[in-house]
Formats: sequence, structure tokens, C-alpha cells
Amino acid sequence: MGRWGELATQIHGEAGDERPPSIEEFLESNHQLFTVIGIFGALSVYLIKFQQSAAETGAATGSVGAILLLFLLTSSVAVRNSYRCTERARRHGAYLLVFGYAVFMYSFVTLVVSVVLVIVGRYAQGAESVLGSSFVYALVFLYVPFIFRADAFREFEGSSVAAAGVRRAPHFGAVVLAAWYAMQWYRGTPPALELDSAAYSIGIVASLVGNHFVLTAFAFGALWVGDRVVTAIRG
Repeated sequence: MGRWGELATQIHGEAGDERPPSIEEFLESNHQLFTVIGIFGALSVYLIKFQQSAAETGAATGSVGAILLLFLLTSSVAVRNSYRCTERARRHGAYLLVFGYAVFMYSFVTLVVSVVLVIVGRYAQGAESVLGSSFVYALVFLYVPFIFRADAFREFEGSSVAAAGVRRAPHFGAVVLAAWYAMQWYRGTPPALELDSAAYSIGIVASLVGNHFVLTAFAFGALWVGDRVVTAIRG
């Protein structure tokens, strides 16, 4: 985060005890953020005008929703940075700086509120699609490393077949789940795909994750019990 990271990334602690940056330092440290906000703002205006002059399509609505969300996100970061500097200036008794940062903070708050109203009023569907896709990506990104690299499986690196099988329980669950869906396709009863619906996408991915977790837990439990039984018999 550069110079700003040294001045205002923390409210408390060592960095929080430093003097508040001047308005000039604040502008210099955040000029890249302000540039990004300006780019997203200009791009959102361009896309909105383009959509109004052309036939309204779902793709255009989604692109405008995506840009507005990015605009909202970067503006929210500016609100946070302004607030942190306002709080630091207040603690140091620099009341003129408090007023200056307050102008920045509430100007960006007004901008955030305005963008939210535009999204809710006209581009809720596009924003919902982007947020739904982001949630799906985050869920898969978090779940796959968690389940395939879980520490609980690392204890089963023994030479027995059951112990080795426990380590591969997530793979077993994935194979069974894929086989079940393949069977549904083969029978001609595949699940309906509504990729344009964010709620449906979230539901289908959450269902896949839940089913895979249950299958993995079942395989883990069965193989763990089998390993214990084999160990007891040999003992």
C-alpha cells in the first residue's frame, strides 16, 4: 500500500501513534486510489449511456452492475482511509485536519450512497449476478483446498490399504458425485441449468459442496473404522 500503509493502515498500535498525515500527504498517498475511482466512475457513465442508446440486454446490465460494484468497492476504501485519518487527527488534536478529512469522508459516503441507490434502482439484477458468481468462486476456492488438504487426512499415511484409502476420501467423494451426475445425464434426466440466475448458481454449487462433504465424511468414517478393525485383528 506504499506510504499510506505506514501512515494510516492501523487505528491502534505503533502505526496508530504516529502523527496524522497532512492533506497533501493524504492526497499523495491515495492518488492511485482516486485515479481508480475516477476510471470506474467514467466507465460506468459510459456503459450506462451505451446501454440507453442500444437495446437493453442482460449482458449490458451485468457489465454495468459489475462496474458499479467496483466503483462502490473502491469508494468504500476511500471512506475507510478518510475515517482512519480523521480519527488519528482527532487523537492528536489536529482539529483543522479533522475538518479536512471529514469533508473527504462524507463526500465519499455520499458517493457510496448514490451508487447503491443506482444499483438498487436500475441494475440490481446485474449486480446480483456478479455477487452470485463471486460467491460461487469464493466458496469453491475455499472449499477445495480445505477438503483436499485437510490436516485430519495427514495422519493416515500408513501402509495399510484402509489407511491409504482414508487419505483419498475426498477423491472418492468426487468420483461418486461425478458418477451420479453422469448417470443422471445418461438416463436423460439432467438437472436444469439456469446459469443466468445467481440464486440458482449459488444453490447448485452449495448443493455440490454439501453432497461432496457428506460423501467424503461417509468414506472417511467407513475407512477409519475398517482401519481400526484391521489393526485390532492384527494386534
